[in-house]
Amino acid sequence: MVLLVYWKTKWTKLSLLIERVCNMSDVQKLFSPGRIGSIYLRNRIVMAPLGSRLTSENGAVTYDMIEFYSQRARGGAGLIIIEAMGIDYPVAVGKPNHVRFHDDCYVPGHAKLAERIHECGSKAFALLWHTGINRGMFAGEMPVGPSAILNPNTGLVPHELSVEEIHAVVEKFGQAARRAMQCGYDGVSVHAAHGYLISSFVSRATNRRTDEYGGSFENRIRFALEVAAAIRANTRRDYPVVFRINGDDFIEGGITLEEAAKFAVALEQAGVDAIDVSAGVYGSIDTMIEPIQYEEGWKLYLAGYIRKHVHVPVFGVGVIHDPVQAAQAIADGVIDFAAVGRELLCEPQWGNKALAGDRHFPKCIGCNACFERIGCNLPLRCAINPLAGRELHAPKPAEQKKHIAVVGAGPAGVTAAVTAANRGHRVELFDSAPAIGGQLMLAGAPPRKGKILDYLDYLKEELTASAVQVRLNQTFTVDCAADFDEVVVAAGAVCRDMDGPGAQDCRETAWDVLRNPAENYAGRHVVVVGAGSVGCETALYLKEGGAASVSIVELREKIAMDLDNISRMKLLHELEDAQVALYPSVTLEKVEAGKGVLKHANGLKDEAVPCDLVVIAVGSQPSRELAEALYQRGVRAYSIGDAGVIGKIGEAVRSGFDVAAAL
Repeated sequence: MVLLVYWKTKWTKLSLLIERVCNMSDVQKLFSPGRIGSIYLRNRIVMAPLGSRLTSENGAVTYDMIEFYSQRARGGAGLIIIEAMGIDYPVAVGKPNHVRFHDDCYVPGHAKLAERIHECGSKAFALLWHTGINRGMFAGEMPVGPSAILNPNTGLVPHELSVEEIHAVVEKFGQAARRAMQCGYDGVSVHAAHGYLISSFVSRATNRRTDEYGGSFENRIRFALEVAAAIRANTRRDYPVVFRINGDDFIEGGITLEEAAKFAVALEQAGVDAIDVSAGVYGSIDTMIEPIQYEEGWKLYLAGYIRKHVHVPVFGVGVIHDPVQAAQAIADGVIDFAAVGRELLCEPQWGNKALAGDRHFPKCIGCNACFERIGCNLPLRCAINPLAGRELHAPKPAEQKKHIAVVGAGPAGVTAAVTAANRGHRVELFDSAPAIGGQLMLAGAPPRKGKILDYLDYLKEELTASAVQVRLNQTFTVDCAADFDEVVVAAGAVCRDMDGPGAQDCRETAWDVLRNPAENYAGRHVVVVGAGSVGCETALYLKEGGAASVSIVELREKIAMDLDNISRMKLLHELEDAQVALYPSVTLEKVEAGKGVLKHANGLKDEAVPCDLVVIAVGSQPSRELAEALYQRGVRAYSIGDAGVIGKIGEAVRSGFDVAAAL
């Protein structure tokens, strides 16, 4: 028996070794050296620029910002492109704490940042940026652009730059590049994408000029070429310059892929050393900052097309999570470098793990919690990496080892259990269900939400690798608390039901629906009461499962208001495509004879829709029964996740992490 166990252990270790070797061969191209102009990179992984909002109030580099980038450099990225730096102030930035780079007083902080990245084995480029038309009113300054036409995204008409003002902006780009070289940055990237100033000159949708900077394609790219020339004039002859451009604006009249290729050729002829291909503007923002519905690597085809037209290296970006996919795109000649953004946010060690053949890392779920925060001018956070943007605050080993019970195996509970165990505590995780996951299993059920189930798989792996004792199918009672030093309650939430129309046998909650195969509801006529994200996603689940008709009624004036703007925009498009009927400012008055009677809050005449099933999706409330019972018994318990405050995945994960880090 002992011999059998011995050989089984040996075989397991050998199998893991073989698997890792195979995985390494799959990513070999990703770790071949690369060259951009005069510099060499250790691999083909580029950290795409991400706004961090980790600067000081006056837009200067902070220790938090240095550690944020240093961890990604130590994690294996060959090149770090530092987030957008305003080349002028206030007109080139959007908020006070956007990175400022318009004055030499910012050089010392950036020099420290560049030095730290170099110490970690990576190169660093500065991303030079002018917001242009995409800035709202700030510091009493109107946004500026090529033409004085209404920007529907801001509601403002930008100031049209004169020729003299254009020349001044060009010189500021040149001075910013000189500053970057002085800081020790290895090169610069110029932001000429996403509808920002340079991009807005190239696009016919925003450039209506009739002088030498408008009209023909050659005139519309003149500003960009002058910026490239100014950078060359203010830096070493061999100082690397990258331009970040849009492969497609995805709006009417915007930059097309064919124009983007011509633009890339012109930039190469002007001496630019590499092209970074992105896509989308604020009018098509879901293609710029993709929500969960987008497939991995979906816009690499843009980079592939442009690469056929130029001889300089091309960066590809766009939901790159899988190192094997990135390596394959390089091997196939689609891209030369993989620009990875949000994946490095949730897993700083992505590069190192890929090189080691280790596939145990979380994949970005596209929830856009990161952009939702920076859109509110708050420091960057990640839903599934609770240390993102807080790298200096990693928990320390516990001084006093405790016996801790965590009740509830959803994302908050698993995070708390693993974090506490990693600090040295003895942890037992309880859940009355037969499997971990909590509401993640429901959240991953609707169409195109499978990335959430990938995250669930990661949590399972985390538990397996930890010292946490998992006790499923076990109900934790008040009496159990006596065996533990601390109790953490992650019991989640309960779905709200409501009295209302429809016979009891023709009513279900959204959670009940999502627990069943969608095909069970094929041919049904459904009215969903409640138009939050759960109600909307349940409606899609039913419609794509074969429901004959689905209508959503909502008392409030707007649909899916609990989502960030980008995810909401995409979800509304999906509902439209699926022909789900939306009824805001409406209540379901009654159900009779296969019809649901809708009452309009604005006084419009009642109307009827087909209805043989009512689905209730009016939110949830914390499950507080256990916490209250423990309190009554005099047991101190910590409520986390939805058991404390109803929130999103990121809020649940951070609450679990923070409590466990403090125990």
